[in-house]
Amino acid sequence: MAEWLLAAVAILLTTVVVVSQLVGHGGGADPGPAPPAATRPPSEAPPTAAPPVATPAPAGWRAIGGARVEQAAAGPGQAQAGFTASGRADQGMALATSGRCVLGRIYAATVRLRTSRPATLVTVTLLEMAGGRRLASDTSGAVLAGAGWQRVEVVHEGQRPGAGLAVEVVIPRGSPPATVQVADLDVTGHP
Repeated sequence: MAEWLLAAVAILLTTVVVVSQLVGHGGGADPGPAPPAATRPPSEAPPTAAPPVATPAPAGWRAIGGARVEQAAAGPGQAQAGFTASGRADQGMALATSGRCVLGRIYAATVRLRTSRPATLVTVTLLEMAGGRRLASDTSGAVLAGAGWQRVEVVHEGQRPGAGLAVEVVIPRGSPPATVQVADLDVTGHP
């Protein structure tokens, strides 16, 4: 029964996140705010008025919304980075990948996550970036059960040839404070 309830909550919260993104971006017509700093070269300063706030973090991960990001143990099956979110804003971390979009190609990002607090809602977004702007994206939501690792996948079809790809892991605002660890991030493209 508890698994069914967690699944129902995950579906409901994922729907709320997707709808809020559509509403926040004018139904997809406006590409939205500038990207987190993870998608810009380190020498380029982040825009001063563009949320979410992004700051440098270890191993290429950048903080979103003031989250505290930390490097963790490196190795297969171990956390490679993590963040702590306070719940006051959308908080998490982002990583620019070296991949470039091909129109119509299907991309999948998989990551393993675990949390310090059972029933933590997270979203994983795979998005395209070009010219310092967020473009097309797809988001997958999950409710993390607790201390065990949980695999989350998001799939996206390339829309803008040559655009960069980035991955974001976020705890939505209003969520209870929690720490999330990230391991085994993999982004692949399929024809």
